[in-house]
Amino acid sequence: MASQCVYLTGATESYFLLTLPLLESFAQHAKPGEILYVCDFGLSEPQKKFLELKGQLLPRPPALAPGLHPYRYKASMNLFAQNHGLQYDSVVWIDSDCLVVGPLTQAIHHVIDSYGDNRDFLAICQDMGGSIADIIQTLPVAPFVEMLERTSISRDNPYLNCAVFILRSPKTFKDWQERAMDIKEHPLFEQNILNVLAYEDLKELHLLDRDVWNVHDLDLDRLQVHQDQSPEDVTVTLNNKEVLVVHATSYAGRTVAFRPIQLPVTQGYVIQGLIRLVNNPPIRNLFLTATTWYLVKNKNELIASGVAVRFASG
Repeated sequence: MASQCVYLTGATESYFLLTLPLLESFAQHAKPGEILYVCDFGLSEPQKKFLELKGQLLPRPPALAPGLHPYRYKASMNLFAQNHGLQYDSVVWIDSDCLVVGPLTQAIHHVIDSYGDNRDFLAICQDMGGSIADIIQTLPVAPFVEMLERTSISRDNPYLNCAVFILRSPKTFKDWQERAMDIKEHPLFEQNILNVLAYEDLKELHLLDRDVWNVHDLDLDRLQVHQDQSPEDVTVTLNNKEVLVVHATSYAGRTVAFRPIQLPVTQGYVIQGLIRLVNNPPIRNLFLTATTWYLVKNKNELIASGVAVRFASG
């Protein structure tokens, strides 16, 4: 039996606009029938209505209380998919501040197929921050340190970044969700829990190439964009490798700026929200272009759902 995967991201009300370039770029590079679902981490009613119209909303499951920290919802992503009745054996997660710039789903199926139908695994990238020890020295993560002290996990292990990953393990999903509900909030706490589970419980850990699967932080400045005659024919490279996912995040804003923005949808209507502006101009333009295309293609639904609002001069 061929394996099935489900593609997930998540958003709050303030992150909705940030998600649109991801939705546009995923659709451009996906095969027919492949859908990126959006988990409701605290969306507004108009935003939920819009995503429901698009067939991409995963409502908050009744088992999860409203108003939780988005990291607690993220660690519960499996509940969102199960509550919606989706059929799958592997979950592919992509953070909402990412942009797909290559044949991502094709590469994902290649990874999944390499493990067969019955082996649990996690395929994920190392964070640019370095090792677990490096993260502990950089950030105030005392609860993470306490978790590590109860294990034999080496702090020399690569610290894993869970912005983009493939996971097949019902036990890991269950443990991740349960631990995330109890832990004291601290920087990157859902990611820290997944690091512990990856090294403590999972037998198969597949380190993906960060230059390809999850380019973020200082590496964003080194990305190159190559464009042929057609505007759609764009390739992004890093270290002579073709990139699949660009992740617009950085420590202390050193390569990405976080800004409120108001964008026109059609005459008389605008959409407001937060956006991440990558310092690297060609990469920033790719994010803005994907956002613009999404607004143009979906303007009627955005207006009908109330996401796009009338422009008020002054």
